[in-house]
Amino acid sequence: MKDKIKVPEILAPAGSMESLKAAVAAGCDAIYIGGSRFGARAYADNPEKDEMLSAIEYCHLHGVKIYMTVNTLLKDREMDELYPFLKPYYEAGLDAVIVQDIGVLKNIHEWFPDIEIHASTQMTLTMGVSDKLLKKYGVTRMVPARELSMEELVQMRKDTSLEMEVFVHGALCYCYSGQCLFSSMLGGRSGNRGRCAQPCRQQYLVDGKKCGIGEYVLSPMELSNLPYIAEMIECGIDSFKIEGRMKRPEYTAFVTAMFRKYTDLYVELGKDGYRDYIKTNRAEFENDICHLKEIYNRGGFTQGYLEGRSGVPLEKKKYDSGVMLSAKRPKHGGVLVGKVISVGKGSLRYKLDKDIYPQDVVEFCDKNMRQEYEYTVGTHLKAGMQVEARFKKGSRIFAGDEVYRTKKAVLLDDIREKYIDKEKKVIITGKFEAHKGENAVLQVILKDIVYSVSGDVCQNALKNPADEKSVKKSIMQTGNTEFEFSTLDVTMDDGLFIPVGMLKKMRREALDGLKKKILEKHRRSVMPCDEGEKVKEYLTGESEKELGKTTEYIVSVMNMEQLSAVLDFKDKNITKIYLRTEILDDNEINHAIDEIHKNKKKAFIMMPQIFRKNVWERESAVLTGKDSSYLEKCDGFVIKNFEEYTFLTEKCMISSEKIVCDAQMYVMNKSAYDFWKENGITKFTMPFELTEYEMDGIAKKAGCEFILYTHIPLMVSAQCVRYNTKKCAFSEKKGINEKIILTDRKSREFMAINYCKYCYNIIYQKTPLYLKEYEDKLKDKGISKFRYDFTFESIEEVKTVLSGKYNGIYDEGHITNGVE
Repeated sequence: MKDKIKVPEILAPAGSMESLKAAVAAGCDAIYIGGSRFGARAYADNPEKDEMLSAIEYCHLHGVKIYMTVNTLLKDREMDELYPFLKPYYEAGLDAVIVQDIGVLKNIHEWFPDIEIHASTQMTLTMGVSDKLLKKYGVTRMVPARELSMEELVQMRKDTSLEMEVFVHGALCYCYSGQCLFSSMLGGRSGNRGRCAQPCRQQYLVDGKKCGIGEYVLSPMELSNLPYIAEMIECGIDSFKIEGRMKRPEYTAFVTAMFRKYTDLYVELGKDGYRDYIKTNRAEFENDICHLKEIYNRGGFTQGYLEGRSGVPLEKKKYDSGVMLSAKRPKHGGVLVGKVISVGKGSLRYKLDKDIYPQDVVEFCDKNMRQEYEYTVGTHLKAGMQVEARFKKGSRIFAGDEVYRTKKAVLLDDIREKYIDKEKKVIITGKFEAHKGENAVLQVILKDIVYSVSGDVCQNALKNPADEKSVKKSIMQTGNTEFEFSTLDVTMDDGLFIPVGMLKKMRREALDGLKKKILEKHRRSVMPCDEGEKVKEYLTGESEKELGKTTEYIVSVMNMEQLSAVLDFKDKNITKIYLRTEILDDNEINHAIDEIHKNKKKAFIMMPQIFRKNVWERESAVLTGKDSSYLEKCDGFVIKNFEEYTFLTEKCMISSEKIVCDAQMYVMNKSAYDFWKENGITKFTMPFELTEYEMDGIAKKAGCEFILYTHIPLMVSAQCVRYNTKKCAFSEKKGINEKIILTDRKSREFMAINYCKYCYNIIYQKTPLYLKEYEDKLKDKGISKFRYDFTFESIEEVKTVLSGKYNGIYDEGHITNGVE
């Protein structure tokens, strides 16, 4: 059976060495961990250099792979630190790096060609069609967006030969990973650089009111795809990835153990046998799910994305609003254990539905899941009992309020005892031989690795000859070493004198030698550019500068009214107009291109923010079908993701010279520019997270465009504010592309729009970015192309902005204040 089943890797998170060891003890196949730099969990207890090297050794001794997260965006001045940072880990045998930044991707492949590269979920990969592009740069695995349905994962598996690593458990972001600027723009803590402040877990008013489903309208439930483990194995997923580098070791250990358990069950029992087992052992499965909830959950668990409940384009919704949100509580919700039956002065009575144990923590919550009071239980209390408890003065607790356990001490103690308090040993076997007149020999064996040492020449004993039992006892006492013998075969002549000191010395030398041999299998030598010649070349290389060029202005529009306002405006050298397609239909796009050409300007199509399977199919029919009328007459395309590059260049046979990378493609450094240049694209948009000084290296590139005005898209989400708080506009055919105002606790307002054509929601900064006063400075840096992006502006607002007379409240983004 095992030969017929592709067994997925269990990939566990490690935010600390304690979590790493807990995951190894719980049976993971691989670990992912951040180093002291460049990882997307900057606030985890990430190891420094020596500890990271120890982590690599520890994993390899236990037969576990270790991947390092290098999945943040790097500025040019940071790129020189990447080579010396990674070099010792590469040499030590680090198995793979997880990467978001395409400049980092290009450099790692060039500097460290033998290491595997995994394309991070931060790349927002929603299809498998771009694998040829990624393979050129050493990518062996992709981590798809967490928003994909089971159907989309099946199709992705067919489309790519790359390994697929899929998130199966843990926290969900409200936003597509890699498409979030919310934390960055509000407080300078960039999610793209591992410092997200989690604005999605905060309270918001919806159109000025508290929402009926709860105030945390951007807070998803916790993911747990354990119920779909069979389907994912059958799909051919290569790696089951557990989220949680910020969570405690008990969490890491238990979640790892559960996915180990049920993956192994499937492998042992097979397709039908596994499903029969789950049916006949439903109580066991439900108990394991309950224990997972005890460890951590937000409003329970969801498998909603896998089931296609949110964000699947062009499909009507059949589910209740807010089905994937934990809108009443953004943190651990615990497990319901009882209900308050009466409340007196300073005390209450509640009835238990489940047993609770000493040191458990229970809390009392109102109907909105607000915690009113919590306390630690002192004794074992059984289900069915009525319990009296005192509560703090001022707590608003009423009959009917629910009682939740947020800490199950006995479960945590059990996990610590099994996986944390006692460090896992490397299990080996051994052979010892001793014959008269010959050197004693000890072999220690780990799978196919054998290490042998010789002792002294064996002689007959004058008294107290050695026996097999005493020899085994001396050799098998491995003490504080990493190893433990499962068996030791002893072959020896009778009557020999075998000193205990010799046996201990042989054991020590054998184990040291075995350890060294295991680690040597993973070690690498650096390539000839060991001293960093390529790094120096990167840092000192000159950038081309576009000189003597006339300043050009580019405008993007969302609707026909904005287009008419732009075409009527004659005071600027507007050379190109970008047509956003979220609202415009195909006939409008055709007409718009004709109008733009009549006014002697170029017309570009701005592709969707997200390009999933159904959108690919729709756009294929539109752009490559018999009735396609604007593919050929369009002057170019603006892309926002890898799928669109592949779609245009391979499906539509568009020359890459006609393609512009938008700001969401994150050309943050010169290497990122070189990546796209090698693939035929020299036109790109300056990302939002660079200051005027940090952009120097790429500002001089001839194809650089700079956005002077826009409402910054803070989040692009498969979740929909309208759908979650009201009903699905696409199904109702009412409220499509509706604007909803979100207001946070500091009275800051944001605009959420549901673009039903592609089934994604964009949350914009309501206050526009306006950088007109920096235009001359930017020209001095070499930038000659400036862009105005319009979203929900009226005709008059468009004209006011273009004329330079905008005098409303505006934001300057990160032009002077950079991100952490």
